Amino acid sequence: MSVLIRGMKMPETCSDCELYQYGFCMVTRNVCDKALAQRRDDCPLVEVPPHGRLVDGDVLMTEVMDSDLDHLQRDDWKEVIQIVADAPTIIEAEGSDNG
Repeated sequence: MSVLIRGMKMPETCSDCELYQYGFCMVTRNVCDKALAQRRDDCPLVEVPPHGRLVDGDVLMTEVMDSDLDHLQRDDWKEVIQIVADAPTIIEAEGSDNG
């Protein structure tokens, strides 16, 4: 499971990070004896780009597939499925079922 810290900006260096204090990274628990000029290669922080409401596309796809779409023409139905499938991923899937 992950945590999103609202309002936190992606730091350019470890020493700029709000989670780095007194030579210690509170996320990775790494101790550094000097202020780093860049982020460490093992830094787990991931920048989340500006986005709208995030939804679970896999759940949405299942619900669309299980819906009564008889009123749609076959080409319209395919288009709905393709729109859902092509939706941009903002945050990658994670968890026991999603990797």
